[in-house]
Amino acid sequence: MRPWLVSETGLKIVALVLAMFTWFFVKAVTSDSRTVEGVPLEIKVRPGLTVSETSVKTLNVTVRGTTEDLRLASRNELFAVIDLTYEEKVGNVQTAIKPEAIRHPRRVQVVAIEPTNVVVRIEKVVE
Repeated sequence: MRPWLVSETGLKIVALVLAMFTWFFVKAVTSDSRTVEGVPLEIKVRPGLTVSETSVKTLNVTVRGTTEDLRLASRNELFAVIDLTYEEKVGNVQTAIKPEAIRHPRRVQVVAIEPTNVVVRIEKVVE
């Protein structure tokens, strides 16, 4: 046998490589993705303003996780919240929809969102 292979350092390196290979294999086998259509979109604005129109009402969100987690991740557990409370502009505002805006179960990961942008018409509330 080769001396580097039976040394303590050599065995540690071999064990590390085997552990990494096993981890990547298990991760690839148990990971799956699914697109959930019709995820509701909620838009928050400052007091005194209102959303009169949006370019989209729902989103298509692709999530990744184990097969069991994806089975449990339904349209009822996913929703998007876009926070425009910082926006002072009245009129049409275009904003990007980022993965952080999607509220989702802890064990799934957001992979893609369609559409990636939304146009929102913000108006002042008339009393």
